[in-house]
Amino acid sequence: MNRAGMRPLSPELVAGLGFAALLLLLASVLLGLGRDPADALRAADVLHVDGAQASSGYVLLPGHPGEVARARLHWDLPPRMEGDARWVVWVPRVPVDRLQFSGTGWVGPEHDFFRPRAAQAFPGGFRSVPPEPAGSALELDLHLVAAGRLGVLPLLVREDHAVMLEQRASAMSAAVYAVLLVLALLALALYAAARDSAFLSYFACAMCTLLLLAALNGHLYRFAGLSFLGTWRTQGVQALILVFLLAWTRLLEVYAGATLDARARNVLSTFRWTVLVLIALCLANLPAFNTYLGTATRLLWVTTGIAGVGWMTVAVRRRLAMAWPLLVLHVLTYAALLAHEFSPAWNGSNPLLARFAFQAGMVTTLTLFAVGLVSRIADFRDQRDRDRLARLDSERRMAREAARGAFAHALQAGLRTLSPGDIEWTAFRLLFDHLLPLLPVQSAVAVAQGFHGAEMLVVHPTSGRDEALADLERRALPLKRAAAAGLPRQELLGNDQHARTEALLPLQVRAPGWGAVLLRRDGSEGFAAEEMALAMEFTRLAQLHVEQAVVTANLRRSAEMDALTGSLNRRSVDQWLLRCFNEAERDGQPLSVILVDLDHFKSINDQHGHVAGDHCLRTVAAALRKAVGEGALFGRYGGEEFIGILPGVAAAPARETGERMRSAVEHLDVRWEEKPLRLTVSVGLATRREGERSPQDTVDRADKALYAAKRLGRNCVQVAPAVFT
Repeated sequence: MNRAGMRPLSPELVAGLGFAALLLLLASVLLGLGRDPADALRAADVLHVDGAQASSGYVLLPGHPGEVARARLHWDLPPRMEGDARWVVWVPRVPVDRLQFSGTGWVGPEHDFFRPRAAQAFPGGFRSVPPEPAGSALELDLHLVAAGRLGVLPLLVREDHAVMLEQRASAMSAAVYAVLLVLALLALALYAAARDSAFLSYFACAMCTLLLLAALNGHLYRFAGLSFLGTWRTQGVQALILVFLLAWTRLLEVYAGATLDARARNVLSTFRWTVLVLIALCLANLPAFNTYLGTATRLLWVTTGIAGVGWMTVAVRRRLAMAWPLLVLHVLTYAALLAHEFSPAWNGSNPLLARFAFQAGMVTTLTLFAVGLVSRIADFRDQRDRDRLARLDSERRMAREAARGAFAHALQAGLRTLSPGDIEWTAFRLLFDHLLPLLPVQSAVAVAQGFHGAEMLVVHPTSGRDEALADLERRALPLKRAAAAGLPRQELLGNDQHARTEALLPLQVRAPGWGAVLLRRDGSEGFAAEEMALAMEFTRLAQLHVEQAVVTANLRRSAEMDALTGSLNRRSVDQWLLRCFNEAERDGQPLSVILVDLDHFKSINDQHGHVAGDHCLRTVAAALRKAVGEGALFGRYGGEEFIGILPGVAAAPARETGERMRSAVEHLDVRWEEKPLRLTVSVGLATRREGERSPQDTVDRADKALYAAKRLGRNCVQVAPAVFT
């Protein structure tokens, strides 16, 4: 087939072929690792077993802490050839507390998995050198102590072949550790470059895997500073397994990126808390819990393996990078781990293969995870490019809106404290001040009718007000129609010699009102689209701030009123009283204060309820507010007490006002549930005296007069003493 007719391979196919090649390479390495040397001899028979089980030379311990298991092993030896090395007994490393061989007149060295003493950094097994056998057979006693269930396979090999086995196991261990360390450092570098927390999760998982495998191989306890970890023995290994499960589940969660529902989150949280509790129990190093902790640890990692399949399936459905290879390898690795943990036949057939198969699977899985996570960098770069373009676009918009921001700030500062009648005019005055330097025009007019219930006219320059009024009167109907259409437009006015272009920007005013901003420029060129957009944007902004300022002013006004009675509240009363007092003192004018209290209000609440009491307060407040008259201030002073502030009113007319207020309440026809209620008030008043420097002094005297009215039988008016002196 010619080159033009060849179809390119898809990335998925390339990844699949690479994954298949990796699996084949891994399988070939493991199979070569698992082969016994040609002269390796398994025990031909186990003559005596005490506290253990044996099959085909494989000794299985049930794992009772502190108990010594014994087995007598018998080997049939081939004829010795000249140059043959001496025989040694070599046992692949397993987590035993004590392993020792003995024979007739000979006791071998005592081996402890958690206190290695081999000269090499990564010992692969326990080696014992028995005396050279005199005949064609060798019998040795094996003594074992272990805290957990495990099996050992003693091999009788020539010493040079034992060295080869050690080197093979050491090389495999070193390769595993080196790959994990490189992956961990790579994750840190990727995190520094991408700032993606997924790489931190990967780093934690890689380091936990490194520590766990080093502990499972017995190498962790050989390094200075880490040998103390052997104090925890089997429970320390279980703690590392549990820590790894936490890191592994977190990595799976980050990689799959699935959104968990509330139930799944609760399950995951319960799992993590359970693991943390078990870790604490392991670190307590209580021998009585060893069996239970071992069972719980096995149950948790089996559960984690099943959950991992679910997470990987989610990743496959989301078409994440390396999802399919990771799913396959995850299943194979957990199958190897299950076989290593629960299958004596698997461990007895190839101990090194059983030991390193799942370790190689874990390392390969993490390698594929690294490939999958690295693909996130491309996504990160794409996102970064999108962010950069968005930032540039934002900067362009910000440059255009610099003037808009200054205008908005001016509106906020200028309209904040204005009353509703001044807000509209001020806003459009500010509009012209900020827009016209950006948009050269000869004149500008803002006109509105029915805009918040009022009319508005703002003209720039102010000298053209009369001309603008005449023009608006002449063109009122067509301008109103154009504004009602709601669309900005521009038109040419005048003849060729005196041509002017007028832009009309409509305001949003509820019918039948209308409003518009009119911009005029000499000549017939008109306004560009960008200029129209800028002018319309400023106009909308001005109207928006007008609406907000009007609402704020109304809210401010409502904040000054008592919600129940519609009168000034206590805070507003105090402010107005202080202001009126200072003005009276400054101008030398009288100021009278009237305090009014509703008689027997408590009995009304007790007999008819608080709803009836509120009804009475509203009715009385309306009558008092009407009776106090124009120019006076009226508010609720607290509870059933009201206050009237009368600027410029002396004592005598103030007393007349107080009597009028009392009479207005007395003659009220108030009913509740068809029953009449008789209401009266007691009134006390005081007028500011010379020398009083605080309004509270006047209020206190009015309060004393009020209590005097109460003592005199209520429903009367009393004046503070010494008012008329």
